[in-house]
Amino acid sequence: MTTMTKSPQCTSNKSRSWSTWLVRNGALLLVGFLLFSKIPQANPAYMWLKESYLKNNAAIVKQYPDATLDQRMAIKLGADYNYIVFLRDNTPQDAIIYYPTGGDFRASHPAVEQNPFNGKLIDKLTAVRVLYPRKVVVESEYGKTSWSKKITHVAIVNGRNLDKVPYPVPENYVNGILPMKQPTNTPQQ
Repeated sequence: MTTMTKSPQCTSNKSRSWSTWLVRNGALLLVGFLLFSKIPQANPAYMWLKESYLKNNAAIVKQYPDATLDQRMAIKLGADYNYIVFLRDNTPQDAIIYYPTGGDFRASHPAVEQNPFNGKLIDKLTAVRVLYPRKVVVESEYGKTSWSKKITHVAIVNGRNLDKVPYPVPENYVNGILPMKQPTNTPQQ
C-alpha cells in the first residue's frame, strides 16, 4: 500500500487578509454603482421609460385614484383601448375574433368626420392581452391557420372587413363586432 504525500504547493493555503477582501469588494461595489448610476442615463429607452412613461402613469394614478385599470387605460390610450374593451364585452369568452390591421385603424370612412383611433393598439399581442381567453386571428394568419377557419366574430373598424362576413351588412356600418352567423336583426351602428 502506497501512501500519498501532499506536495508543498497544495498544503500551503494562502489565506486572504480581511483588508484584501474589503478592498476588492469595495472596488466591485464602486464599479457596480457607477454602472447603474451613469450608464442608464446614456440609454434613450431608459430615459423615456423613467421620465415619460413612469411619470405619466404615476400622474394618472394620482389624479384618478379610484379608477379601474380599464378606466386608466382608456384615459391613456383613448378610442383604441375602448374599442378592444368593446370587443371583449360584446363577445363570448370562447370567441375567435378576426382582428383588424393597422391600415384598417388608420383608414378613414366617409361617414366619420375624424378617425377616432390613434393606431397605438394595432398589434395582436396587445389585443390578446385584453381579449383573453378569446382567440385572435390577424390578417397574416387569415386562411393559413386552423384558428382562422373557426372564426366566430369579425371586428369592423372604419367600415373595413365587411367582406369577411358571409351575409350582407349595410355600407354605413363603421365600427363594431359582427358574428359570422347572421343574427336575426341586421346590425346597425
